[in-house]
Amino acid sequence: MQDERGGRATDLPAEQPAYAALGDRVTGILEAAEQAAEEIREEARALAADLERAARAEAERLKQELTADASSLRDEAEEFSRDMRLAVEAYATQHRRQAEEEARTLVTDAEKQTTEMRGTVEQMLRETEAEVRRRQDELKGEVRMLENRKRDALERLREIAASVQDVLPGDDSLSRDLRPQRSGAREDS
Repeated sequence: MQDERGGRATDLPAEQPAYAALGDRVTGILEAAEQAAEEIREEARALAADLERAARAEAERLKQELTADASSLRDEAEEFSRDMRLAVEAYATQHRRQAEEEARTLVTDAEKQTTEMRGTVEQMLRETEAEVRRRQDELKGEVRMLENRKRDALERLREIAASVQDVLPGDDSLSRDLRPQRSGAREDS
């Protein structure tokens, strides 16, 4: 069946699910962005822990190596051994601080990326919602215009039917054919 514009009568309702799917899609994008941010944070924490463990293991290895050497030369180089232990501890502390700084930088970068992604997605959502509202307003205006045109056309047809009935007073079949049909009856174009 066709409406007065010549388009299908079911065109208007078919657009509604597309808007719902768009909302679901935007929700999916937001959820994926949050999940990606959490994964980046977890990776940064794991990397920081790995770097700290590696630095401690390296420091411990160096400490044990230097301690073993110092034990064999204790009588001759006890002073030298203490200086080396202090150097190793300073080295380990420095590496731990560097690893912690790298971890903080990675977490900060991940949080910044997440914030930027969230902002972008929220902006897209606001724009999409505004477009949906604008399109709904346009469609409401078009529906009102078409309803007014339909009312005007029906009124003109009634006036023509009344004029024709005045000219042909004895012919009931013509007035019956021009009488408005019920909504359940078939309409001819």
